[in-house]
Amino acid sequence: MDWLKEKDEFELKIRNESFIEKTISSLLSLVSNIRRLDSRDRGIYRIHEAFKLYFTLVNIILLSLSFNKFYIMLNAAYVILLIILLEDKDVLRILNISLVAFVVSLLVIGPSWFWGNKNAILVIVKITISVSLTMIMSITSNWHNIISAFRLIKVPNIVLFIFDSAIRFIYLLSERAYAILCSLKLRSVGYIKKPYRTLAQIMYNLFVTSIDMSFKMDEALECRCFSGEFKYKIYKRIGKSEILYSIINIIIILGFFILR
Repeated sequence: MDWLKEKDEFELKIRNESFIEKTISSLLSLVSNIRRLDSRDRGIYRIHEAFKLYFTLVNIILLSLSFNKFYIMLNAAYVILLIILLEDKDVLRILNISLVAFVVSLLVIGPSWFWGNKNAILVIVKITISVSLTMIMSITSNWHNIISAFRLIKVPNIVLFIFDSAIRFIYLLSERAYAILCSLKLRSVGYIKKPYRTLAQIMYNLFVTSIDMSFKMDEALECRCFSGEFKYKIYKRIGKSEILYSIINIIIILGFFILR
């Protein structure tokens, strides 16, 4: 009976904790990015998305057409100024993605410099600046307001409707996936031998759910006599931030014609 007096050294190792926690963390990050309403009321965060969208598109187009070093340096200084006005976590995200874009473009385009392509370095810098401008607009804007801004440039209603519906579907499916993972975490004992098989089952469940949601949405639109016109609220009072942002971008646009 001495074995009853011995201390039990059994230790339960939960190996599936890392798999579930990482997946839940990714879903929460996705949901928060979609649902995020910009409550930060300073700097570039408060500028209307229409101004950011149009000037970003114009700057990227002009940057792609120009090979003037001074104009490219002007755009680089403009990107640095915008990054300085961002919060720390957003600065890290932009720098990480810009660094990846720089390294990839360097590996792809860089070798052409040795074969006489004198503009290879400029192209790499332009790609990095363009990616940074796009990321700044994406991080500092609300997705629904960006879709509303596209309406001002006469993008077809059906295209905007598809984009807006896709964002809402992704959000709803992410919430369902989060609920499934939480229930899986509560019911799991020990460890999951085949975590990716479990992930495949979750994806299948989400696929069936998305099909069911699409049918219900189609029936709802038909009952409401949807005519294809999708209206957005795009009005916002223009403030000092929009005026200052417009002046800076107009100076950069004029620099393209002066330095060409």
